[in-house]
Amino acid sequence: MKNAKLRMLGLSAGLLALSATTSALAQDTNAAAPPPPPPPPPPAQAQASGQVGMGLPGAAPQTAIAAPAAGGTDHSLVVGHLGFGYLGRPGVAVGQAAAVVNAPVIGVRYWLDPGMGIDVGIGFGLTSGSTTTAGTSTDNPSAWAFVLHGGVPLALASGRHYTFTIVPEANVGLGGGGTDTVSNSGFLLDLGARAGAEIQFGFIGLPELALQGSIGAMFQVTSSSSTPDGGEKTGQSNMSITTTVFNSPWGIFTNSVSALYYF
Repeated sequence: MKNAKLRMLGLSAGLLALSATTSALAQDTNAAAPPPPPPPPPPAQAQASGQVGMGLPGAAPQTAIAAPAAGGTDHSLVVGHLGFGYLGRPGVAVGQAAAVVNAPVIGVRYWLDPGMGIDVGIGFGLTSGSTTTAGTSTDNPSAWAFVLHGGVPLALASGRHYTFTIVPEANVGLGGGGTDTVSNSGFLLDLGARAGAEIQFGFIGLPELALQGSIGAMFQVTSSSSTPDGGEKTGQSNMSITTTVFNSPWGIFTNSVSALYYF
């Protein structure tokens, strides 16, 4: 009996020693383990400031336009941004004399994705005046024109600073005016397409600025008329197919080149 008690005491002492040794080893291991590494810094895009620029309602927040990454293009930077600028100079013939009232179109271009965008613009023109002869002033015929422009630019290919595009487009215009005794009116419908290039100035640090030059063809329907008070309406209508670069040497600038600035 005595020997059994001694064996039990010895076994208990051994277990206590083993437990103490295990705890000491665990403490040494925890002390020697290095601290966990700090979390990686957030990506550069996450550190960017809040929304910059303008987009369609409900669109994702946009960041400021910056220089493209290596291998990127200026065109990729303006996708999802609004570009404001000059979209052409159609004119509406008004009255029996078919006096043309120019209505330069100012509008926006919005690239929905790298391959397709939307052009929307409006133009307005107004002329009026008077003539004085021997002290007598006479009002000249007034004339006004309003034009609505729409287009769908399609990007065919892009380089670092340029994009080849084709733009199906349409113009719808109305005109009017006259004198106290004659009412004039006019109508315009343009349907056609232009092909050319949009060049962005990223090579001088201005990818937001774009200059587009193009040539194309347009099917055009026009009509104009004059109606005297108490008289019958007289007028004319025409249909034509023309290119968008005309014979005037400055036509390539006034009719085919326009500028856009993206925000």
